[in-house]
Amino acid sequence: MNSKKARVGIVIVTFNSAEVFALAIESLIKTRSDTEFVVAAIDNASRPAERAAVQATFEHAVAEHGLQGKFFQQDKNLGFSGGNNIGIQYCLADSTITHICLLNSDVIVTDHWLDYLVAAGKDAIGPLTNASNNEQGIPIPYHLGDRNRLGEGSAALDMPVLTEFAIRRREGWLGLTVDSDFLSYYCVLFSRELIESVGTLDERFFPGAYEDDDHCVRILQGGFKMYVARDVYIHHWGSASFGKLDVVEAQGFAAQNRARFEEKHGRAWLDRTRLSVTAWMQDSLFAIASPKRFPIHLETHHLYARQMRTLVEGLEAYSKHLGGEIARRQTEQLNDLRSLVMGRHVDQPASVASLLPAINSLDTDIELYLSADGQSASPEAVQRMKVRFESFADELDALVARTSGMARELTAMQAAKSQDKPLSLKQRVTNRLARAAQFPTSKVSRLVRGYELLQLLRHGDGILFFAPYPTKERERDGYFQRVKAIDSLFPSKHRVYCDVRDHVEAKPFIERAAHNAWVLNIHLRSRNQRRVVALLARRFKRVYFHSVLRMPNAAAEAALRAPGLKWVLDVHGVVPEEFRMHNDFFSARIHDDCERMAVEKASRVIVVSQAMGNYLAHKYRELLRAKVIVLPIFALEEGSEGARPYKDGRPTVIYAGGTQKWQNVPAMMNVVARALDHADWWMYTPDVEVMRNAAAPEVQNHPNFHVASATRAELNEVYQQCHFGFILRDDMVVNHVSCPTKLIEYLAFGIVPIVDTPNIGDFNTYGMRYVSVEDFAKGLIPDAATRMEMAAHNRTICERLVEQKATGEKELIEALT
Repeated sequence: MNSKKARVGIVIVTFNSAEVFALAIESLIKTRSDTEFVVAAIDNASRPAERAAVQATFEHAVAEHGLQGKFFQQDKNLGFSGGNNIGIQYCLADSTITHICLLNSDVIVTDHWLDYLVAAGKDAIGPLTNASNNEQGIPIPYHLGDRNRLGEGSAALDMPVLTEFAIRRREGWLGLTVDSDFLSYYCVLFSRELIESVGTLDERFFPGAYEDDDHCVRILQGGFKMYVARDVYIHHWGSASFGKLDVVEAQGFAAQNRARFEEKHGRAWLDRTRLSVTAWMQDSLFAIASPKRFPIHLETHHLYARQMRTLVEGLEAYSKHLGGEIARRQTEQLNDLRSLVMGRHVDQPASVASLLPAINSLDTDIELYLSADGQSASPEAVQRMKVRFESFADELDALVARTSGMARELTAMQAAKSQDKPLSLKQRVTNRLARAAQFPTSKVSRLVRGYELLQLLRHGDGILFFAPYPTKERERDGYFQRVKAIDSLFPSKHRVYCDVRDHVEAKPFIERAAHNAWVLNIHLRSRNQRRVVALLARRFKRVYFHSVLRMPNAAAEAALRAPGLKWVLDVHGVVPEEFRMHNDFFSARIHDDCERMAVEKASRVIVVSQAMGNYLAHKYRELLRAKVIVLPIFALEEGSEGARPYKDGRPTVIYAGGTQKWQNVPAMMNVVARALDHADWWMYTPDVEVMRNAAAPEVQNHPNFHVASATRAELNEVYQQCHFGFILRDDMVVNHVSCPTKLIEYLAFGIVPIVDTPNIGDFNTYGMRYVSVEDFAKGLIPDAATRMEMAAHNRTICERLVEQKATGEKELIEALT
C-alpha cells in the first residue's frame, strides 16, 4: 500500500490525563500499521505526578518498544493550539515527514487506521469515532469499559470488541470518503503541503475550543478540501484534557473563543446538531445503494434512529419547559398603562409538530431497503431519501434555533427580574389608571388607544393588510390558514389588519392582536377612519389584499391612493367566476374590475398554483403587467415509503374531509357502493352522522365500510396504512387553478388519488399518477407493486411543491422589504 512511502509525525498534547495518554501510546504500539511514524508528545504543564507518569509512559515506549519521537515538557499551559504547534514545528523541522497527524491523548487507535488515512491521498482527512460534534460521530453497539477504571490499563477494557467493530465498520462502508467543511481535531491527518501553506493553529483560542473551526475555515480559504473517511474508526473517550478544567471556567473560555471566532471571520458560528443527521444520511444512502448487505448496516441504522429519537425527545421536552417558564414569568410581570389598555399580547409560539413521526418514517423506509438483500435501491430512490434526510435536518435546525432562542429569552427575563425595584409612584399611578382603562369607552382607554395609533403613524414600519386577523378561533378555515402563513413571513414588521365591515360591533377602532400586530375595526361610512387608513398606507408604503373580496370598499380605495405604494393582491381563488356560478353577475363584474386593476397596477400578484397564473395570463393577456409569484401554502408531513401490502387482497381507500357540496360526497358513495367488496373504505370527517347517512343502508352495515372522526395526529397514523384516497372535484375553472391541501397530504403519505378529473391545479402538469373514479368502480385497481411505483413517483411532486413554496416565500419577502 502507498502508506509505506509516507512518514507521519503524530502530535499528542496532554494535560492532567496520564491514564488515557498511556492507553493511546499503548494502542499506537500494539496496533498493526505499515506506515512509519514518529510521535511528538507535549505535556501542557500538568500536575507534578501527572507529568512524571506521562514522561515515564513515553520513555518506556521508546526504550522497550522502539517508539520514535520526542517528549516536550512545558512549564506553562499553552492550550490546545500552543501545545500542538510545538509538535507541528518539531515535525516540520524533519524534511522526511510527509504528513502531520494531530491526535488527542484520549483516543485508542485501531489496526491500520493510519495506513487507511494515508492511502486516501487527501490533504486533510479524519476518521469516525464514537464522540464527536460533527458527522464523524456515530452511534456504537459496543461497551469498551468503565471510564473510572482507566488507571488499570487496557486489561480492564474489552479491546477485542473495539477491534471487531472497526473491522466490521471498514467492511460495511469500504471506500466511502465524503467531503466536509469541518473536521474535529481529535484525529486529523494533514499533508505537509497543507500545513506549510495554511500554517499552524491560532493560539488566541486558549485554552481550547473553536481553534479547529478557525483552522478549517483557513484550510478552505487556502483552496484545500477536507474529507471524512467513513470506513476508518478509532475510539475517543472525549474531553480528557479540556475536561480537567473547572466547568464554569471552561464554559467561559468557550464563550470567549466563540466570540473571537465570529469576530475574526465576520460571521456567526453555526450549530452542528444537524450533522448527526448528515452522518445518518451518509451511512444509510451508501448502504441502500450497495447490492451487498452486511449485518452492521441494519444494526447501525437502528442505533442512529434510537439516538435521534433521544435527541429530539430531549429537545422537545426542554423547549416545552422553557415555553412554560416564559409564559409563567410573563403573567407575573407588571405592565405599563399602554400594555394594560391594549392587552397583554405576547405572541404564543406556533404549535409545532413533533419530529418523532419523521424519524419513525425514515427508520421504517431505510429498514425496508436494507432488508432487500441483493437488491440495491435505485438512484431515484436514493435521491428521494436524501431529500427527506435534508428536510429533516432543516426541521431539526429550526427546533434547535427555537429552543436556543427561548433559553436566551428566559435568561434575559431572569436577569431583569433580579434587578426589580419597589414600585415607583409612576407605576402606582399607572396601576390606578388601569382599572379605569378596562372599559373601552373610558377616557383613559381612548387616550391610550389614540397614543398607540399615533405611534404607528409616526414610527410604524410594516404592512397594511386588508383582511380580518387570523385568530386561533379561525385557524381551521382555509382562508385564514393562508392569512396566518403570510403573516408569519414578516414577524419583525408592524402588521396592521384592516377589518372593513358595513357594521362594526361595539369594538374600539384599534386593538392589539399580537406582538407587532394590530387590528383596525373599520366602519365603511366613517370618513375619519378612512383618513387613518390612508395615512398608514402613506407611512408603511406597503399594502396587501387577501383576495379581491377585500378591494371594493372606500377604505381600500383610500389606501391605494398613497404615493409610492407597493401593493400586492393575493388572489386566493377565482372569485369572479365563483360569483357567476351562483348567478351573481353584478358582484362578478365588480370583482372583475378589481382583479383587472391588480394585474395592471399591483407590484405583485400572488397565486396558489402556476395554473392560476396561466389562467390570469390567458384572461388578461397584455394587461397583465404585475409580476406573478406562485406560492402554495401547506404544512408538509411525510409517511413511510415502505411496502403496504393489500389486506386479504383488498386495498384501503380513505377520505379525509368535510361533507360540503363541493366535496362530491354523493359521487363518492356511488363508487363505494359499486366496489364495496373490492376494498376497505375509511371515511374520516367531523360530520360523522352526515357522512354515514349519505351511504346506502347496505353500505352502512357492511364490514368493509367505516366512518369516524380523527385528530390531525391520528389521521397521520391512519394515512400510513392507506393505499388510495378520494379527491373528487367538478371539472371547472375553480378547481383547475386550486391547490388542495388534502391532495398534497395524500401524495406526501404515499396515497394514490382517486379522481374524477385530474385537472386540479398543477398536479396533472407535474405528471401526477392517479386512478380514475370509473376504473376504480369497475374494479380496475392497480396491484400493490404498481401502486407503490405510482406513490413513489407522486412524492417527487411534493418535492417540487416544497421548492416552489420556498421560492415563492423568498420572492414575496424581497418584494415587501
